[in-house]
Amino acid sequence: CLWTALPQSSPCPSDRYKHACCSYDGAVYVLGGRDNSCLGDFWKYSIGFLYVFGGMWDSAYTGQRCPLWVFDVPSNRKGHSAVVLGSAMLVYGGFMDIKGSLQEFWSLNLL
Repeated sequence: CLWTALPQSSPCPSDRYKHACCSYDGAVYVLGGRDNSCLGDFWKYSIGFLYVFGGMWDSAYTGQRCPLWVFDVPSNRKGHSAVVLGSAMLVYGGFMDIKGSLQEFWSLNLL
């Protein structure tokens, strides 16, 4: 893989570690962490897909050799059904406040 740095048209988070990160309602949120000092900033990135790069390659539990993971993130919901079947987590239906009842069916491969 050949990566090329792209110019930023707006401010972006600095390199960091020990930060908190979560996804909610189609966005990823990053809070604080450390670089050379403690950071207290808060960032929001709107997504349709969640891209995760890096992590530990030397783990005995890691059989994959690709450091880039792409997840299609289903919308937040309540009242859905979810079950793990074999190596997949299956999620069906649910309710979203504005959209109402959902009839979406999602599968996440856990391997």
